[in-house]
Amino acid sequence: MKLSAFHIANALHLKKLKETYAGTLLQENPSELFYRLDESQYCYIFDYGAVVFANMSDVDVSKNLEILHHYADHLLPEKIRDDFEIYHRPEAQLTFGFDELVAPRLDEQVIKIAMLNLGASVTLDFYSTQSEELLSNIRGLANQMETTGTIRIGQKDLLRFIGRTLNSKNRIVENLYIFDSPEQTWDDEYLDKVHRGLSRTFDLQSRFKEVEYTFKIVEDNLSVFRELFLHRESSKLEWIIIVLICIEVFDLLATKLGWFH
Repeated sequence: MKLSAFHIANALHLKKLKETYAGTLLQENPSELFYRLDESQYCYIFDYGAVVFANMSDVDVSKNLEILHHYADHLLPEKIRDDFEIYHRPEAQLTFGFDELVAPRLDEQVIKIAMLNLGASVTLDFYSTQSEELLSNIRGLANQMETTGTIRIGQKDLLRFIGRTLNSKNRIVENLYIFDSPEQTWDDEYLDKVHRGLSRTFDLQSRFKEVEYTFKIVEDNLSVFRELFLHRESSKLEWIIIVLICIEVFDLLATKLGWFH
């Protein structure tokens, strides 16, 4: 069974999607919708902008992605994709490969857990790309400061940059639940092994820490730039006050000495 995961937007509006999306809804909560589209086809949709398809042709995947575009918030210019395969071999042991899972037991719950982990993985790819892009911009500002001794960025652009960083970090914090163990793993040892094994295979925890650390570096640098910018603005204000005082003194002297009489 082939799984294909996509991160297509900053967010997906599941409430509106649920009203019109065709398929058998197997499980739902405010942040996830899990559908069976055919006897052996599944679709797992997440509010943080990811969707995973199981056992679907590329044509069917494209059709479903077109539908989801209508419920997307800030659609990405380029989709981020990741593929994974599950092999059902009843006599084999549970085995985790780089891009595959060999499972002696393959049912709806196993498929769902695999789709959940793949969705988390492709989402981390998205946030990793974002964090690296922000860090690259920060390096550019730092190099500019090292070379010229100043930062050529306006207040509006700096605030937009800070806002973008904070929004990205906030979205990650809001979606931390993607690393929680699904409820069905609590009472099923096999499902728990599948979940833990896939989490290690996709290296979810360490990748998340890398993204978190990158955002921390970006935030620390932005804090320094913000202080420098405020100091620059404060210096301008001080010079304006000095000039105004000089004008006032000159006016007072001119009045006293009668320069303009």
